[in-house]
Amino acid sequence: MAATLNTLHADGHIVFSFPEEALPHSEQVSFVAFVKAEWAARQSRFTQQDADRLADEMDASWWSKNKQRILSQIAAA
Repeated sequence: MAATLNTLHADGHIVFSFPEEALPHSEQVSFVAFVKAEWAARQSRFTQQDADRLADEMDASWWSKNKQRILSQIAAA
């Protein structure tokens, strides 16, 4: 079945619509989640530099929390 994704521009909003039977429910959920994630990402003021800095902090934090466990597993091997 060929389905069309329609858009309606009204009152300062854009509304997307497509027939429910065009996608299985799980794919509908995935599509909506993708659109929401994309929207949130585009609204963010988070720069690539901010993301890189956060990733570095998370890596350092993870290592400090897991260092002993990892090193003890390596020593036991």
